[in-house]
Amino acid sequence: MPKMLKYILSISLLVTSINSFSQEKTEEEKKKIPFEPGIAVGLNVGTFITPFFEPERIGMEATGRIKFNRKWFAVGELGYENVSFNKESYNYDSNGSFLRLGIDYNIFKVEETGNNDNIILGFRYGFGVADYKSDRFTVTDGYWGDYLGSIGSGTSTAHWGEFVFGLRSEIFKNFYMGWSARFRLLALTNNTQQLEPYAIPGYGKNDNRTNVGFTYNLEYYLPLKKKK
Repeated sequence: MPKMLKYILSISLLVTSINSFSQEKTEEEKKKIPFEPGIAVGLNVGTFITPFFEPERIGMEATGRIKFNRKWFAVGELGYENVSFNKESYNYDSNGSFLRLGIDYNIFKVEETGNNDNIILGFRYGFGVADYKSDRFTVTDGYWGDYLGSIGSGTSTAHWGEFVFGLRSEIFKNFYMGWSARFRLLALTNNTQQLEPYAIPGYGKNDNRTNVGFTYNLEYYLPLKKKK
């Protein structure tokens, strides 16, 4: 029996030593993971899907991302959105553009060399501006009769904040695909016409002070220096 205990103790010490050596090697490998600063440029392809569900809205959005350390990214998003529709009692047209600026933090813990996947938490400041008008509207009144009118071109500006959660993965060398969910909080609007805009470019429909949006991006990463 003492020999058996001695044998078990020896095996345990051997396994512990191997495991400890393996962990130390892994930590050493992590230190050797190269950092490549760079710029990623891409498109939000979700804007091409939106017209299938909301035909009155068309637009495009480009993205830029600067990686300045292993965890932090500076992000810029620029685009435009046009809205046009005809209802029985009125029509509506608007043309606008938007800009979002912010940061992303990668909470994904890299465990192996060459893994460039990201789990993103971020924030954006958004600004949108649009020119809008209604060439025709009808106010129905059974007593005095219907009133026909129009509202000339006006300008709307808006400011909002966005909290971002997303996933981003390198599917080919320097080519990334990812999505993000956005919780948006409208902070300030200013309209030059009494008519409020139907939608705010980059924010969404102007029917609530809060909004939830989604993006689906394709990006190409341009390293600023080559690995040695």
